[in-house]
Amino acid sequence: MVSIYIVSTTGYSGKSLVTLGLGLRMRADGISAGFMKPFGRSPVVEDGVLMDGDASFMKKTLGLDDPVGTICPVVYTHDLYAEALRGRGRDLATAVMKAHKALSKGRDALLVGGARDVYDGAFIGISALRLIPKMDAKVLMVDPFEGEVCVDCLLAVKELLGDRLIGAVVNKVPAEGVDFVRGMAGPFLKKKGIPLLGVIPADKLLHSISVGQLAESLGGRVLCAEDRLDELVENFLIGAMDAESALKYFRKTPNKAVVTGGHRSDIQLAALETSTRCLVLTGDMLPNNLIIAKARTAGVPIIVVRHDTLTTVERFEAVLGKVRIREERKVESARWMMEEHFDYKAFYRLAGLRKP
Repeated sequence: MVSIYIVSTTGYSGKSLVTLGLGLRMRADGISAGFMKPFGRSPVVEDGVLMDGDASFMKKTLGLDDPVGTICPVVYTHDLYAEALRGRGRDLATAVMKAHKALSKGRDALLVGGARDVYDGAFIGISALRLIPKMDAKVLMVDPFEGEVCVDCLLAVKELLGDRLIGAVVNKVPAEGVDFVRGMAGPFLKKKGIPLLGVIPADKLLHSISVGQLAESLGGRVLCAEDRLDELVENFLIGAMDAESALKYFRKTPNKAVVTGGHRSDIQLAALETSTRCLVLTGDMLPNNLIIAKARTAGVPIIVVRHDTLTTVERFEAVLGKVRIREERKVESARWMMEEHFDYKAFYRLAGLRKP
């Protein structure tokens, strides 16, 4: 049995995308693979039980029978943090390793999803850096492209983990950066003993957010078209200009949310004439009945938020940087992206796995 720990040096790097793709491909190739997330930072309550949202999602998507409490034995809460700081923390490393042993039985591989970064969980003794040797795990590192490849990050992790690091994936690469990553960064990293196994292009769908998630994140009220909250928002525009100019921009941008003041009925009407996923009206001001009726007919939810436009946009931008893969359309997109841009043959060889 091979444990494969997927890590990063930053949050929201694409670890879930890579882990999901690996799990689906292994299942298709006849490789028995489980999933584990030692430390979850996405607490949710399902059926009265506290669990990690990512672990619950992976369990369902990968068709796993293991209890979600075993898949993710430690879930972050403020109480857990406070108890650790007071020196009253439990021996959570033992609990994690007990779960690891249970999940490893009868399987060819166990995919271990890292937390926010390789250090996350150190305050309770379960950082990736501590667990990797305990699990005798091989490591795959996933980092996002942020202006350039974080070569220093990859080399630093290599120094920390040595030969346990079997390869790297660079995610969210813009079209103009793909040749640079493959042609320059890739060969350099290979010489340093870090094979570049995947160069995943940036994808708007994967970084989109559902209208329902957006409304929740902004603390907004939904006035209509509640049956369209699963629609995905890929872009957003600010309606702060005259209606004629706004209409030109709105027509060029599909699958968008339009953020504007609740009093700007002209902008709201212009948005409803184009491919708009939702209207976000600021200042806690309700639109007039004509706007509500037209939005209901068009199937466009209206979200009313109490913040001003600038604050709403800032919160919107923060939310878009922290989107998770939880929708069926994103799952299929993630699987396809991995199939197209990840070297499974090299990965299997480096991980010591064989298709039956």
